[in-house]
Amino acid sequence: MGDQVRPERIAQLVREEESFLICGHVRPDPDCVGSQLALSHALRKMGRGAEVWLADRVPDNCLFLAGSSSVHQGDAPLREHRVAFVLDTPKPERLGRIAERVLRIPVIVNIDHHPSNTLWGRYNWVDPKASATSEFIQLLIHEMGIEIDREIATCLYAGILTDTGRFCYSNTSPSAHTMAAELLRYGANPEEVSRHIYGSSRIQKIRLLARVLQGLRVDDDGALAWVRITREMYGECGASTEDADGFVNYARDINGVRVAVLLEEMPGREHTRVSMRSQDSRIDVNEIAARYGGGGHHAAAGAVIPGRLEHVEEKLLGEIREAVRRAQHGDRISRGK
Repeated sequence: MGDQVRPERIAQLVREEESFLICGHVRPDPDCVGSQLALSHALRKMGRGAEVWLADRVPDNCLFLAGSSSVHQGDAPLREHRVAFVLDTPKPERLGRIAERVLRIPVIVNIDHHPSNTLWGRYNWVDPKASATSEFIQLLIHEMGIEIDREIATCLYAGILTDTGRFCYSNTSPSAHTMAAELLRYGANPEEVSRHIYGSSRIQKIRLLARVLQGLRVDDDGALAWVRITREMYGECGASTEDADGFVNYARDINGVRVAVLLEEMPGREHTRVSMRSQDSRIDVNEIAARYGGGGHHAAAGAVIPGRLEHVEEKLLGEIREAVRRAQHGDRISRGK
C-alpha cells in the first residue's frame, strides 16, 4: 500500500519523467477509456511519450473517441516504462492478463473513485466521492498546465456522462455538473457523445437483449429481480460479452425493485460473472461483491465467482434476499418507534 497524494505531486512526477504507460481495467467502459485517452493526449501536448494499454479491446461505443485506434491490446509489444498510470482500477487483478507486466513497473500511479480500491499503487489518488475517474484526469490536466481541447473534452465528458448514468445516479454531484459544463465550453458535444454511446447498438446486442428479457425473473415481493445470460445465448445471437453491458439496468428499473442482478456464464471456464445494482441505500452490493473477491460502489458492484451459473445463482440470490430482509426489517423497526 502506497501513499495517498494530491494532483500536485502527480503533476510534478509528469514533469520529471519522459514517458508513461496508461492502463485500465478489463471490459473497459467509457470512463476507463475516456480518462486514459484524455491523459495520453495531455501528456503528448507536454512532449511526453504515452502508450495506452488494455487487456481487452476498446468497446464499440468508445471507438469514436480520438486516439482509440492506437490503444494497445493484450500482448502487444510496448516500450519499457518507469511509470504507469493505472486508471479506474481498484485492484491489480482487474487489469486482467496485463497485470503481471504492469506490476513489474517501478512506479504505479493509481487514480480511481471506487470505494473498494486497495490503494495498491506507489502513489494513490483515490476518492470515492468523485463521480468518475475522468473527474480526476480533468483536474490533473489543469494542474499540468495543459489546455483542454475538443478531443480531450470529449473523452472526459464521455466518462462523466456514463458513470453518472446520464446524470441520474446517486453519485451525480454538483462538481460533476460543473465539470461537465466546463467540458462543453471546451467543445464537447453532448448530442454526439450520447449518440455514439447510447444510440448506436449492434443488431446482435438487441437480439441478445430480447432473449435475456424473456427470462427476466422477479421475486414475489418484487424486491429482487434478475436476468441470466448463457453461453448458448451469446452463440445464437452472434453477440459478445461486451454487448451485455448495461443489461442489469433493465431489471433495476422495474418499479419496486431494490436489488437487480445479472448472472453471466463466462466463455471457456466454469465461472459466473455477476453485476449487481442497489436501489436501497441500506443494501450495499459492494459489500456483497467483496465476499467473492469483487467490488465496485455501494449501489453498483460486481464479481467473477467460480462455479456454474445455477450454483452461483442459488447462493448469491440467497445472500441478497437476506440483505433485503434485513433492510425491510429495519423499515419495520423504524416505523414502530
